[in-house]
Amino acid sequence: MLLIGLTVEGGMLRSKTMLMVSAFAIAAFSEQAPLPPPRPADLAPSTTPSPAASPPSLKGPEKADQTCLTQLIASGAGAGPATVQQPIAEGCGISSPVRLDSIALANGDVVGLPDRPILECAFALVFADYVRVIVAPLGAGTLGTKVDSIETGPGYQCRNRNGLPDGKISAHAKGLAIDIVAIRFADKRRVALVHQDGANEASYIRATRAAACGWFTTVLGPGADPFHANHMHLDTESHGSNGSYRICQ
Repeated sequence: MLLIGLTVEGGMLRSKTMLMVSAFAIAAFSEQAPLPPPRPADLAPSTTPSPAASPPSLKGPEKADQTCLTQLIASGAGAGPATVQQPIAEGCGISSPVRLDSIALANGDVVGLPDRPILECAFALVFADYVRVIVAPLGAGTLGTKVDSIETGPGYQCRNRNGLPDGKISAHAKGLAIDIVAIRFADKRRVALVHQDGANEASYIRATRAAACGWFTTVLGPGADPFHANHMHLDTESHGSNGSYRICQ
């Protein structure tokens, strides 16, 4: 398990240190890292049936915080305000929803997000930083071609964890999570989380997955459990009794 201390600066979750390492160095570390400890009891899906919920009520549209959205756009993200207006179950909703279309890199290249996920604005800032600092540079360095786009799914979904009928509400239901299904490159290559062709692609996925633990409080991918067999789940939700527990699997 890779544990990296996190701080909040200007509404963004960042690691305390910036690691300038090669893709293969990170990949080698991820292969040697010990297995993470078992998840605490309060993270396990509940097997006790939940009491009957009240009928969902209609909630008005939630609008993006303009200060956060301005910061997101200034960072180089293609983003705009989004609305979340639908029957809202208890625990679902986003206080500052944005729709993320793309992420501009320091060299002027742009990574597209064709699924245009809806996210909490503060989470979108964290994800954009992760793509800009880790996903795109490691892709170019490891595979010798630019990252073109990332398949993410919708982002916001009003549901319980892992889509189970009972249990805790998912971080997706708060806009604090995103899934990476595959990464597409300028040479038309598609590197899926469930399968990679060759050692370089496998090293790249291991590297991005290990480094994600510096940006997110939860990283779950293939091999972690059956629910994440074909994608990598990333979220910034607080875990454990004091909020300091990290899941990196």
